[in-house]
Amino acid sequence: MGDLGSQADIYSQQRRNRRITITLIISLFILLGLLGYAIDAYSFGTMAVTGVPVATLIALSFAGVNGFVSYFYGDGIVLGSLHAQPLVFENPSHKKLHNVVAEMSLASGLVMPKIYFIQDPAPNAFATGRYPENAILGVTEGLLDSMNREELQAVIAHEMGHIKSNDILTMTVVTVLVGTVVLLSDWALRAWRFGGVTKRGGGKTKSLHPLILLFIILLVMIAPLFSRIIAMTVSRQREYQADASAAEFTRNPLALASALEKIAQSTSPLKNAHRGTAHLFISDPLQRKLDDKEGLVADVFSTHPPIQNRIDRLKRMAYVYSKRAVGQAGQAS
Repeated sequence: MGDLGSQADIYSQQRRNRRITITLIISLFILLGLLGYAIDAYSFGTMAVTGVPVATLIALSFAGVNGFVSYFYGDGIVLGSLHAQPLVFENPSHKKLHNVVAEMSLASGLVMPKIYFIQDPAPNAFATGRYPENAILGVTEGLLDSMNREELQAVIAHEMGHIKSNDILTMTVVTVLVGTVVLLSDWALRAWRFGGVTKRGGGKTKSLHPLILLFIILLVMIAPLFSRIIAMTVSRQREYQADASAAEFTRNPLALASALEKIAQSTSPLKNAHRGTAHLFISDPLQRKLDDKEGLVADVFSTHPPIQNRIDRLKRMAYVYSKRAVGQAGQAS
């Protein structure tokens, strides 16, 4: 984990999380390449004329279509699935939200995003969109009802952190790659179930060395599980990064810690949320108990780190802030 200073320093934490995210995405690309090689080299083979690997070409084409739709129309799909609506300025709480978003846009140096709300009592918030210039930020009515102004600022700052880091675009890429891995694995298992696992070469079918056969079977079987671990690890790390960004923008880590404590106390899941959009929210909208745990099972199936871990980190940040403030005051006197 590192010492207290390295954990609490906002800027080093952000750099570390970005490196982890990049490393995980590269790992997913490598896994996809290995899986495609396993299927094409030892099962489907390549096109006779062009030498193009068949299964990988089809799977990547399908992933490309999914990626295109997600990239250009993903924000509209998210808003529609969550039944999000534009703000009603006659509502005082919506006016307050608009003002807070404007304040945090200035603090983060971002263009003010479009703002939507969800008619749901569960306190939560999300961000979506391709780039900061066309980002969308949404909150639930439950969040507006339960947060004071400082806590609301902190939650909005957290979402601004996601926007500034282009987290939504990163998760779209990871999601498409994970889907491609699962698709390739499914194809391989179906093909081998009906046609066996053989290597094609020179117009003849050759038996595989037992060790190579074992490697291919294991790769195909564990690839979907491993890819999901990668995707969820990216999702968990980006929450820590956005928490650090919120502390940076507000200079008040304890406000976000307090907001997360209130969110954790809520027992009602967000009605229109689903697994495809759960990673977009500040806290798991499905209220799954796995998000409160750590370990392999939690890493595979949960989208957020344990909320108590996030609160503890924010409190350590606040401690460092207070020490710095005392030191600066001493120097000034």
